[in-house]
Amino acid sequence: SKKRSGLITRWGGSRMQLSTELAEGVRVRLAEAKRGIFSDEEMKLAGPLMRVQERWSEIPGDDEVLIEQVEIEGVVHAFVFSFDGRAAHEGLSALAAYRLMQKRMGTVLVSSNDYGFELGMVRGVPMEEREWRELLSPEGLLEDVLAAVNTSTLARRAFREIARVAGLVMQGFGKRRKGARQMQASSGMFFEVFKDFDPGNMLLAQAQREVIEGELDFVRMRGTLERIERSNLVIRRTERLTPLAFPIWAESLRSHEMSNERWTERVKRMMIELEELADDERRNSGTSAEQRGSGVGRRKNAFARRRRGVVGKNSHGDRS
Repeated sequence: SKKRSGLITRWGGSRMQLSTELAEGVRVRLAEAKRGIFSDEEMKLAGPLMRVQERWSEIPGDDEVLIEQVEIEGVVHAFVFSFDGRAAHEGLSALAAYRLMQKRMGTVLVSSNDYGFELGMVRGVPMEEREWRELLSPEGLLEDVLAAVNTSTLARRAFREIARVAGLVMQGFGKRRKGARQMQASSGMFFEVFKDFDPGNMLLAQAQREVIEGELDFVRMRGTLERIERSNLVIRRTERLTPLAFPIWAESLRSHEMSNERWTERVKRMMIELEELADDERRNSGTSAEQRGSGVGRRKNAFARRRRGVVGKNSHGDRS
């Protein structure tokens, strides 16, 4: 055959979660950056970004967990940086969102990556350290995780494969083969019936167990919460997204929002705005305190005008 496959090699390393050793190494390097130590070429290249992070918020130290809060388009976003890998952060975000909804009525937007996780609420998120300690406590972890899994899509997603293996749903063959969406809908009906009328069903318990042990990495979650319990919480309210928060915010756009703009366009626009602010600060770093104050005021006003323009442009559109 003269037909060529046309395969394109893709790098998938960005989706590989941090191991425990690598996560510890990242925290050590961040602590060194906080002390102004950039010992190798990689850290020297990351130096300008770390200095922006330090000016706009904070670089977490050895025994610190950084929590940032910023308001974007009427939604208050809180970013928790524990640097323990994507799987553990997915479980922590579901846990924290569940505990937060027990205290307040409303919808919580969640997102996570290898750095940490995000909680977003229109009515705001807790800012006091005592409230954050309650959300991130290891006490009652298993019970709360089970309750959080029951109210999320994680167990439904795991149940789809379990239902197929158990013969509850048939995938079909050839042209009659069902797609993933049809399989999810069919298995979802069984999931809801078991949850409402047979909560002790073994297939339901299997789905919960797979989520806890596999997707949520329960053992690592407990270790992370115990480390956070021993650490100092550094809570900062920022005026804009910081270099650490920006990737999590961009991930949340892809996962939870709907808009008439492409995801790349929104991320690129926000990136340009933040880079302009960082460049302005660097250019004005040698001016007097009075000139710096007036320049910051002008930049804040310009940033606010740009944000209002973005909100006005998207106020009638769906989220992406």
